Amino acid sequence: MEGIQTAFSLKRRVPTALYVHVPFCNGKCDYCAFYSEGCDWDDELQDMYLDSVLAEMTRHAKSCGTLDSVFVGGGTPTVLHDRAFQRLLQGIRERFDLSSQCEWTVECNPESLTEAKIDMMGEIGVTRASLGIQSFNQSCRKMLGRRGTLDGLEQKIRGLRDAGVSHVNLDLIWNVPTQTMKMLEQDLNCSLEFEPDHISAYALTVEEGTRLAERQIEADDDDFVEAWNLIEATLATRGLHRYEISNFATPKGRCRHNDSIWHGAAYLGLGPAATSFDGVDRWTQPANLRQWIDGQDPEIDRIPPLDRAAEILAFGLRTVEGWNLVEFRNLTEVDPLQLRGQQLQKLQKAGLVELDKTTCKPTPQGLLFNDSIMIELI
Repeated sequence: MEGIQTAFSLKRRVPTALYVHVPFCNGKCDYCAFYSEGCDWDDELQDMYLDSVLAEMTRHAKSCGTLDSVFVGGGTPTVLHDRAFQRLLQGIRERFDLSSQCEWTVECNPESLTEAKIDMMGEIGVTRASLGIQSFNQSCRKMLGRRGTLDGLEQKIRGLRDAGVSHVNLDLIWNVPTQTMKMLEQDLNCSLEFEPDHISAYALTVEEGTRLAERQIEADDDDFVEAWNLIEATLATRGLHRYEISNFATPKGRCRHNDSIWHGAAYLGLGPAATSFDGVDRWTQPANLRQWIDGQDPEIDRIPPLDRAAEILAFGLRTVEGWNLVEFRNLTEVDPLQLRGQQLQKLQKAGLVELDKTTCKPTPQGLLFNDSIMIELI
């Protein structure tokens, strides 16, 4: 690595993926560490946000290439009032060049996903809905502080598909205190009844600053491996296979937006707390709606090029396929073995990484203990 230290540099790239953060929720769930305004907002504040994010789109749209993916997340985008929701979707459509095969995801809370919003999503060209379920079990939902209900979920999913939003993801959380294997299996089977082509199953982590942390709740790791294997086996029976640590999909159901970002794609992030990446630097907007509206500067994450390349390498090893070595070299102009050869060989000996002349990917054990890969490479 010393031989390339002085000469090596990464190239800035044009973003082909867009993330828009909507910072509103009907109330913050106890596990959530993402920035949102909770209940402290009204229609006027939503309109101020819309004015600002649309202006931000106008300023930055020309810096993007043709977009392969759009992801509208939060927060809860579907808590926007109807006119604001329509303005947001229409604003994206009007300001950016979307490819004919652009994947467009909107995160939805089932409770605030109305028929009117479903129609708007279909009319504007949204292709994918990600529904925050977390659990079908009331005791788990209470433990998580999950707000809202799942009333009418079947009709809403049917409505999405009828409107042309053909890809549906369901978010689940497991490793919840008091959750038994039977309860987890019931959550998985309930999810599969809706025939989603994607399920995200996240192990609960109690993050600092969340209400779970304030309640001194700890994740239940006693049956972690058993639960990990149960999820993989159950979802595989319906054709949903793991392709990233927490994500399972049919062959055509993978989230292309997230997959590209795990593999180092440049992307533009708009809205408070949104992060952008140009292949060299990352920058994150202030996690405060009023500061963001007032134009406070983003926080810039600038690290040496070799460290950034190692970060890109590590993130790609969150996925089952890992890296094609030629693709990594084309993206970063450095060979992974030059960059982190000693560390990769150590991980290979530990049974966490498979390494040959063409690929570098995590083993099943490497996915389960992925933090060990991250620590070694970054």
